[in-house]
Amino acid sequence: MRELMLACLAVGCGGAHGGQAREAQAFECRSRLARYVVTHHLAGNELGVEVDCAVEGPRIRRWRVDRDGNRSEDAHSLTPVQFDALWKDVDATGWPNLRSCSNGSHDKRDPLYRFTIKDDVAHAAFQCQARAMPFPYSGLVDPLDLAAQDGHGQLGDDEPAAAKALAPEARRE
Repeated sequence: MRELMLACLAVGCGGAHGGQAREAQAFECRSRLARYVVTHHLAGNELGVEVDCAVEGPRIRRWRVDRDGNRSEDAHSLTPVQFDALWKDVDATGWPNLRSCSNGSHDKRDPLYRFTIKDDVAHAAFQCQARAMPFPYSGLVDPLDLAAQDGHGQLGDDEPAAAKALAPEARRE
């Protein structure tokens, strides 16, 4: 019985230590960057998300320019493990082979997404115009959005000033 308890204790400590060791591993940036910028979106004139590692280490940055031209921005660091996991999602799209989409709406009233992705081997820039990103472009937008918002909530204030000016009683209806 004592051997079993010692084995469980050793495995438990090894698991936590193993996680710390993974985080402390040497990180290879390889000049990786993935960015999308969308213009004429419902949420503002411009939205963007960028993940990179060359400027300040692994980090993700997002921004929003509202209809009045006010810019909101935030950025936060990523661990090497988080960055590599996100990059794995980006890589899974086959981005070096992507070109401007042919399966978007091409409706000039819809948002226009512009993508820039690169590493130490390849570089790609392409765009897609659609209300919602079609496959495989959604495989770039969705993971970047999730990583940028993870634990950070909305960016900017979506409530118009006119709505804030309403009496509290009117806002409940």
